[in-house]
Amino acid sequence: METTLKTAPVAEPISLDEAKRHVRIDIDETDHDDYLQDLIVVAREQVEMITWRKLVTQTWYAYLQDWPSGEYIELPFGKLQTVTAVKYTDVDAAESTWDSAEYIVGTDYQKGRITLANGYTWPNENLYPSNPIEVEFVCGYGLAVSVPPQIKHAMKMIISELFENREISIIGTIQKEMDTVNNLLSDYRLNEL
Repeated sequence: METTLKTAPVAEPISLDEAKRHVRIDIDETDHDDYLQDLIVVAREQVEMITWRKLVTQTWYAYLQDWPSGEYIELPFGKLQTVTAVKYTDVDAAESTWDSAEYIVGTDYQKGRITLANGYTWPNENLYPSNPIEVEFVCGYGLAVSVPPQIKHAMKMIISELFENREISIIGTIQKEMDTVNNLLSDYRLNEL
């Protein structure tokens, strides 16, 4: 399953003030603000890569080559909030939007699901040969305050490490910190689709 970002998060899970406090910089000092803002984004993206989750609300497209053989489509990134649309393109390149009355959006799973509603089947048109099925969906924990504290602390540790060590570090010096980050994130890891 391929994915493409449609709408990036409008805020980060860690504020600039939180990052400053964690790296022990006075809140009123602004010399490092731009660098810390960059590190916050880097830390979020690193945590998202480790956990295979998206942290703060964002909109994605998922592309499938075929309808599943079972009764549901499993979506990536966890914490599914909603499915905006399911579209498919037939062999003649005509796009259709699948009627949302024919499927149920399941948000109570580790990974969100689109399940066939009772009495319905997947559309049976011959599909276009390249990424014919497009699912637009919104995922993430919601606002920054909804991101679990363990994930936020892992982000702070990454920010601190990158702030203190601005050049390539010797592997042994950062291994212990990365072990702690991985332990903090272990309960939140999803399997990649």
